[in-house]
Amino acid sequence: MTGTTSDTRRSRVRQWLLILAVLSIGTRTPAADWPHWRGAEQQGTSPEKGLPSSWSQGGENLLWHAPVGCRSTPLVLNDRVYVISRVGEDENQQERVVALDLDTGRIVWERRFNAFLTDVVYHRLGWANLAADPATGNIYAHGVQGLMFCFDKDGKILWQRSLTEEFGRISGYGGRTYSPIIEGDQVIISSLTSGWGAQARGAHRFFGMDKRTGKVLWTNAAGETPLDTGYSVPVTTTLDGARIMFTGLADGSIAALRPYTGETVWRVPLSGRGMMSSVVYDDERVYATHGAANLDTNVMGRLVCLDARTGRELWRVDGLTGQYTTPALHDGLLFVADNAANLHAVDAKSGEVLWTFNYGNEAKGSPVYADGKIYVGDVPGGWRILEVSRAGCKLLNAQEFVEASGAPDEVYATAAVAHGRVILSTLNETFCISTKPRTYRSAATRAVFGPAAPLTPGRIVRLQVEPAEVVVAPGQRVQFTAKGFDEGGIPTGAVDASYSLAGLDGTIDANGTFSAGGARVQAGQIKATAGTLNATARVRVVPPLPYREDFENLELGQAPPGWITSPVKSQVAEYEGHKVLRKLAERPAPPFARLRCYIMPPIPTGYTVRSDVLGVPKRNRFLPDMGLINSRYLLILTGTSERHRLLRLVSWSPVPRIIREIPYPWEGDKWYATKLSVDVQDGRGLVRAKVWPRDEPEPDDWTLTMEDPCPNPAGSPGLYAYSVAITSKTKGTEVLFDNVAITPNGN
Repeated sequence: MTGTTSDTRRSRVRQWLLILAVLSIGTRTPAADWPHWRGAEQQGTSPEKGLPSSWSQGGENLLWHAPVGCRSTPLVLNDRVYVISRVGEDENQQERVVALDLDTGRIVWERRFNAFLTDVVYHRLGWANLAADPATGNIYAHGVQGLMFCFDKDGKILWQRSLTEEFGRISGYGGRTYSPIIEGDQVIISSLTSGWGAQARGAHRFFGMDKRTGKVLWTNAAGETPLDTGYSVPVTTTLDGARIMFTGLADGSIAALRPYTGETVWRVPLSGRGMMSSVVYDDERVYATHGAANLDTNVMGRLVCLDARTGRELWRVDGLTGQYTTPALHDGLLFVADNAANLHAVDAKSGEVLWTFNYGNEAKGSPVYADGKIYVGDVPGGWRILEVSRAGCKLLNAQEFVEASGAPDEVYATAAVAHGRVILSTLNETFCISTKPRTYRSAATRAVFGPAAPLTPGRIVRLQVEPAEVVVAPGQRVQFTAKGFDEGGIPTGAVDASYSLAGLDGTIDANGTFSAGGARVQAGQIKATAGTLNATARVRVVPPLPYREDFENLELGQAPPGWITSPVKSQVAEYEGHKVLRKLAERPAPPFARLRCYIMPPIPTGYTVRSDVLGVPKRNRFLPDMGLINSRYLLILTGTSERHRLLRLVSWSPVPRIIREIPYPWEGDKWYATKLSVDVQDGRGLVRAKVWPRDEPEPDDWTLTMEDPCPNPAGSPGLYAYSVAITSKTKGTEVLFDNVAITPNGN
C-alpha cells in the first residue's frame, strides 16, 4: 500500500512536470526586440538571461563588431540593428541612419543626409535616439538639422518633414535634439519652436503626426518659457483607462500630457535648467532626476518620485546629480547614474539609497539592467559590466576604447539588449557581445506602443481638426475632419461640425473640404464648431514660383503672413516713404540677435533668391551680418569689422562643412542688391552669388561661386541677418530687406 501510494505520487509529479514543461515552451519569459531606447517596457531593463559577464575586443564573447558608431542608443527590430551616427570628413561630413545585420554586423543599408541651418557641430551628429515601430517595421529619425524621416525596413524614405523650415524648430549649439516616440498610429516629436502667427512665440511644442504619412494631427505647447534646450524622451502608458505621457520639459519641469491631443494634465517645476534625462514610470509612480539647481533649495540635483495622477511628490533624494542619464528600474530598485559616474541603488518605494558604486569618470549614457547585471558606459572611452543586487555592486568587466590617434573613443551611448545579445557603441564602433550562437532568438513578443486594447471613450469635451497644419497652393483642395475627444484624451470619433475661414481666401463646404483661393501668400485658419466646442487648423497658401514681395500691401508692425519669423524679430516698417522688412535689434539674447526667416516650405533645388539689403550701422563702426538662404546654403555679407568685411557662401556655418569667401568692403546705410542661385548638376551642387550696389547695373558675372560634392536637393528660400552691439539699454545694428523675389532657374 505504501509503495503504491508512493508510485502514484511520483507519477503525478512526473505528469505535472511534463505539463509545466509543455506550457513553458509557449509561456517562458519572453524577450522582445529593443524597439525603444529604454527597451520594450521603457524602463531600461530586459528579461534576457545568460548574458555575458565579461568580454574582450579581441574575441571573448564577441559576436561581431562594425565600424559604425553612435552617441545615442542602437535599436533592434526584425533581425536588424539600427543606429544614427556621423560619417565622412571635410566637405563630405554628414549624418546617417544605418541598418546592420543582427547576426553579422554587416551594413544592410544606410541613408546619408547633410547637416545645415543648425549650430550643432560634427562631433554631436546623431544625437537623438531613433524610434522603431514593431507594427509596421518602420524606423523614425530626427536629425540635428531638423529633418524628420520615416524609413521602411529596406531604407526607403516613406516621408520626411523639415521641422526647422516648416515649423521654426530652434537648434541649440550643444547638439541636444529630441527623440521621436511611437504611440499607436502616431509618431510624436517635440522641439523648441518659433513658427508663424500665434506660434511665433518661442515654446516647447509637441507634434503628433500620422506615423504612415507624416500628416500633422495636433500640436500643442507645454510648460512656461523655455529655460534651455533639452532632450528628455516621453514615456507613455495607460492609467485609469486613458493614455498618458510623462516627460521632462525645456522649462525645467516634469509634466503629464495627453498623447492624442497634447493637453497638459499636470506639471511640476523642478530645475533651473531644461530637463535632459527621461522619466521612468511604474505602478502609478513617475521617477525623475536632474543635476542642475533646484528651485526650492540651494542643493544641486535631485531624484524625485511623483504620483502619476497628480504630480504630488512622494519622496525625494536631494544632491543626486543625474543631469543626463535616465534610471533603470527592476524589481523595486532604481539604478541611477550621476554625472560623476556613480551608480546609486535606490528603493523605488521609499527612496532609500541602498548603496553607491563608482564605475568611471563621467556619465552620459544611461544604465541598462539585464540578467542581474548593469551595462553602462563611461564617457572617456569605457564600457562596464556590473553585478548588482540589493546588497551591493561588483565590477565584472571593464573595456577601454582608443582611436588610432591615441585619443579615447568616447562613449555616450546606452546599451541595447535583445535575443541573447548586448549591443554596445562608442562614437566610432559598435560591438555585439553574446554567450549564445548567432542563430539564437528569444521567444518574441511584439511591443505595444499605444493602447493594448480599444479604450472606452466618455462624453466629448474637446474638438480637434485634422490635419492640424497644411501648406497648399492656390486652387488646391484639402479635406479637413473634426474629431472629438473625451476628458481623458480618448478619441470619440468624427464629429459633424460647421466650418468657416479666418484670414484665408477660398471656400470650405459643409463636409470640411477647403479650396484655396487667391494668388498671393496667405496664412490663416480653418475653424470648426460643434455645439459649444471649437477648434482650428492652420493653413498657409503659397503660390508657385515666381514669387515676389515688396511689402507695400502688408500690415505695418507685423511679420509677413506665413513666413517663419516672429514680429519681435522682424516686421514690416516704413523707411523713406516705402515699406520694408526690418530686422529688429532690441533684444541681446542670441535667438533674437539672429534671424533665419523662411519664406515658404522646402522646395526642390533649382531656383534663385533675390533681395535688396541695407545694414544700419551703430556708432559708424558696428555693422550686422546680412544675406539670403537658398536650398540650405547661406549668402552672407559679414560686418564683423571694417578690415574683415567679407562675402561668404557657406553651408552648416559652425563647422563649416563647405565655405567660400572673398573680401567685400560693403558700406552701412547703403542698399545692395543680392542674388543667390543653386543648381544640382552631375551630382554636384553649383552655388552662385552676386552682390552689387542697387543703384548700379547688375554685373554679368557672378561675384562668388562654390561647388558642393554633397549637394542639398531641396530647401526653403529665406532671409538671414545677425545683429551686433545690442545691449539691454540700446538697440544694435538693424537690417532692412526689400524687393524679395524667388524665381526658377533657367527662365
